[in-house]
Amino acid sequence: MVATGIGALGARAVSVLLPAGDAPAAAQAVIWVSLAAPVVVAWSRSRPLGLLRFRGLDVVYGVVFGVILRFCQGVIAQSEGGPVSWPSVPSIPGTLPDGFFGDVVGGVAVAPMLEELFFRGVVLVCAYTAVRRWSGRIAGGVAATAISTALFVGAHLLVAPISASDVWALALVGVVAAALVLGTGRIWAAVATHVVFNATGLALVAVGTLWG
Repeated sequence: MVATGIGALGARAVSVLLPAGDAPAAAQAVIWVSLAAPVVVAWSRSRPLGLLRFRGLDVVYGVVFGVILRFCQGVIAQSEGGPVSWPSVPSIPGTLPDGFFGDVVGGVAVAPMLEELFFRGVVLVCAYTAVRRWSGRIAGGVAATAISTALFVGAHLLVAPISASDVWALALVGVVAAALVLGTGRIWAAVATHVVFNATGLALVAVGTLWG
């Protein structure tokens, strides 16, 4: 929680103090460091056995659930009268911005990894371990899912304003990712799901812009 707050405040400070051209990248770097540092500290002390074990089935989980979540996000947006991200394609007026491909790298390769390692690999695991000791596995799973998802959504709200449909979509991503970690005992299905969810959104923007 402290790391999330520091990251959000640091990103905001960087955005205000640095020139407009440098601020976005610097703010993103601050957020990534604030997520990575607690993971390193926590895992240097302890982590669940098998959490980092990889299975090919994790990729299948990621593709299936990532696409389903993207579809759900589009349905939620449509129900609120907003733009639909799936299966239709949104577009950016004109051409893709200069930093779009950098956003693709950050949004697909870096952000999902760090966010899942932090929110599911640390927050979820810690909350589950603490609650399970007193209330059992089911209560521990429910509480850990709620806590990690709330912090996951809250962190996005602190960094930038997002629509109500995006809040619900992020909450769904958090719940599904938490369920995958609790169900498999591994982190990679959650990471793959997050990667596919982000990648499909960016891909649809690119397709809608270049072909629109």
